[in-house]
Amino acid sequence: MKKADEYLRCRVVSTAHLTSLDNELLDEISSRRDEWGPGEWIHYIGFGYIIRLTASSSPVLRLKAEGLSKGVRRLIISLMKHDAVELLIFESGAPQVDGFEVNDW
Repeated sequence: MKKADEYLRCRVVSTAHLTSLDNELLDEISSRRDEWGPGEWIHYIGFGYIIRLTASSSPVLRLKAEGLSKGVRRLIISLMKHDAVELLIFESGAPQVDGFEVNDW
C-alpha cells in the first residue's frame, strides 16, 4: 500500500523582519555541528534561512533561549497560530508581513 504524500505548510517572508543581530545569530546557529541542536533545524540558504518549526516541540522558546529578538518571535508565533506554518523561510527578496517590525540593515 502506498503512503499518502506528506506536505508541510510553508511561508516565505522577508529577511527585513530580522534585525542584524538576528541575522548574525541565525547564521551562527545554522553553522553549528552539534549532534542535535538548533543547527539541525535552522538552515542557511545563501540569501536567508529555513527554519523547520516542526523539528522542535517548542521552537519559539528555543529561539528565545538562543537570543532571537522579540519582534521575530512574535512574527513566528503569529504565523504558526494563524497560518499553521510548519516551515518558515526568511528570504531577502520575499514580501514583508504587514503589522510586524521591519528593519533596515
